[in-house]
Amino acid sequence: MKWRRGNEHGHTGVSKSPEPPAPFTQPALASLTPVLHRTAGHGTQVVRLPAQPEPVVLTLTHQAPGHFVVDALDDRLHSLSQLVYTDGPFAGRFLVGGPDARARALRVQADGPWTAETAPLAAAPALTAEDHRPAADVLHHTGGPATAVLRYEGDAGSDDGGYFLVDTFSPDGTRFLDELANHVGPWQGEVPLPGPCVLYARADGPWSISVRPL
Repeated sequence: MKWRRGNEHGHTGVSKSPEPPAPFTQPALASLTPVLHRTAGHGTQVVRLPAQPEPVVLTLTHQAPGHFVVDALDDRLHSLSQLVYTDGPFAGRFLVGGPDARARALRVQADGPWTAETAPLAAAPALTAEDHRPAADVLHHTGGPATAVLRYEGDAGSDDGGYFLVDTFSPDGTRFLDELANHVGPWQGEVPLPGPCVLYARADGPWSISVRPL
């Protein structure tokens, strides 16, 4: 998948003493424990990820107004997928690792400080009846089959409204089950939710899910 760049802003005016830019803070996102591996960096780097026998949850954060791009790489440092393509502060979670998603490194391109942190898949939060998420996330659905209403609010900073992709996997994260949504721009729809399962949403902006058991 590709995350789209938001609008770029230039500086105008003739003031000789411009005000300093407003401080950027990391978006709120609860930490997952235990932490298996953590890297903090600044700017552009290639970061090795320890090999894991099972899929893990990768939390990425960025604390600057500039560009932030992260690609997952295989053991030969070839690109597997693009996890993030955005501007400004960002915080999101991604499902990586395991036999079918062999992420062994990250290519990070950033204009400021960032962090990459992995935790066991079991540490991912449980899906509730009404869940609201700021961006990409990994959730456990521990109930049975249900009907779910997904709503993607879109990305106001993107020309096309942002990207929204939701997949389900087996509870251990090793087997793909179904694609629930794959849309550009704001969207809402009712989908079948298998259970139990892992819900993996990649989103450029806020989204929500409402679950109604069968």
